[in-house]
Amino acid sequence: MMVVMSVACTDHGMVVGPVPAPRESTNYPGFDTSIYPGDASMAAWRKPGSPYGWVGYYLAAPCHRDPSWMGRRATLMQMGWGLAVLYVGQQTFEGLAFRDVTPERSSVVRPSARAGIMTPPTVAEIESGVVTCSRTLLTTEQGTTDAIDAVTKTASEGFPNGTVIYLDIEPMQSIPASMDSYYRAWVQQVLAGGRFRPGIYVSKSNAQAIYEGVARAYADMHATGSAVFWVSSTSGFSLDKSPEDVGVAFAQVWQGMLDVAQTWNGVGINIDVDVAAMPSPSSP
Repeated sequence: MMVVMSVACTDHGMVVGPVPAPRESTNYPGFDTSIYPGDASMAAWRKPGSPYGWVGYYLAAPCHRDPSWMGRRATLMQMGWGLAVLYVGQQTFEGLAFRDVTPERSSVVRPSARAGIMTPPTVAEIESGVVTCSRTLLTTEQGTTDAIDAVTKTASEGFPNGTVIYLDIEPMQSIPASMDSYYRAWVQQVLAGGRFRPGIYVSKSNAQAIYEGVARAYADMHATGSAVFWVSSTSGFSLDKSPEDVGVAFAQVWQGMLDVAQTWNGVGINIDVDVAAMPSPSSP
């Protein structure tokens, strides 16, 4: 065990007495990729086929319309995968405008790890007036609506009570008041439902401000505890690090590599690479 882990476990932030004996594992590598790679690929990558023990599980959502992960929970659980449930809600679109990539699966063409995330409205959606993913939908009312959608889909996928649902908030140069209203309403509605727990996926640059906003949402609901935070930063990452090594004390998952092509057990997938403090980041 690294000394920092021992220090974190004490009441006063300092080691008292001998350093404890090493634990079997203090961090848990995982990966996420927005389009389901297929059952055969997931079976090939399950340990010891790859270093990864858990995977992001994307719900169909306003800004992630691809449904390929839906209905795969039982299969993945039977394979032994830990899961992290992700819901890509409304965004500001100040970050990267990710391409919508068709799920071609071959040794030559692979979908981007972030294909379909933060997909802008299509011309047809704009012309029809039915837009599900837009910064114009960053409202309190939409936050409540999207939280109900996330909870309903998580329940329909068979996840147990207490499961953490991570609201995916993509990077922003600055956080508009509309985003504050949206994610706080989303968190409060998940808390009000009482069945699942809120989590937040967020860039390190926005993490502290959103952490404080989520804390206010909890206080307004007279709720104890905190949301689970999944922090993204590529600086200093390696698979042997712990989540708090990202430089954010409240991080329980660290995403540290974006859109990298890896091949394990003869199967190639484009992925984002993560480490977590728990073997299944959404488990109760």
